[in-house]
Amino acid sequence: MTEKRKESSGAKRRGGSLAAPAVVSITTQGGPFKGVSTAVVRRRASKMLAHLALQGVELSVALVNDQAIHELNRTYRRKDKPTDVLAFPMLEQNGAGSRRRGRRGPVDPSVWNGMLGDVIVSIDTAARQAAERDRPLLDEITMLLGHGLLHLLGYDHKTDAEEREMTALTGELEVAAASRGSSTTGIRARSGVARSNKTRAQ
Repeated sequence: MTEKRKESSGAKRRGGSLAAPAVVSITTQGGPFKGVSTAVVRRRASKMLAHLALQGVELSVALVNDQAIHELNRTYRRKDKPTDVLAFPMLEQNGAGSRRRGRRGPVDPSVWNGMLGDVIVSIDTAARQAAERDRPLLDEITMLLGHGLLHLLGYDHKTDAEEREMTALTGELEVAAASRGSSTTGIRARSGVARSNKTRAQ
């Protein structure tokens, strides 16, 4: 991996004391990728963490090509093909161990700390999907980033109910990431259904 940078989403007060800021690390492999700004991706990831009210956590994001994600997909999922996004949670270091994978409901920021895990996005696949959906590449990357982040937090989409919730929450994170301001609201359980975001993260 090349190019590693960190950005704080800003320190907020939690329980009367100054909480450690969230940190986002960005790496690239197989780039540079035309039209993709690591600074913008980092800023959008930080806004997602802020929207979830997650403080004192670390998130690693890797922007890679199809060759790199193909190798990871084959090694860790035994699927011999590239995919759009992969998520590798650090379950033993944060609150994911306290919730069943795919469980519905809101995120409790108080149980999350340390390294959340890694989200790996294939820019090659994202570019193809963006073209198919007739939308900007950054929008596709943002959707995949939100989807991968939710996997790190224990969400899944193996059932219709999980799929509906995860799609809605991904849409909520997309809106937060693209907003001009910043807010710390925490994510809520939602019954509304956004557009279908079929991805292959695990």
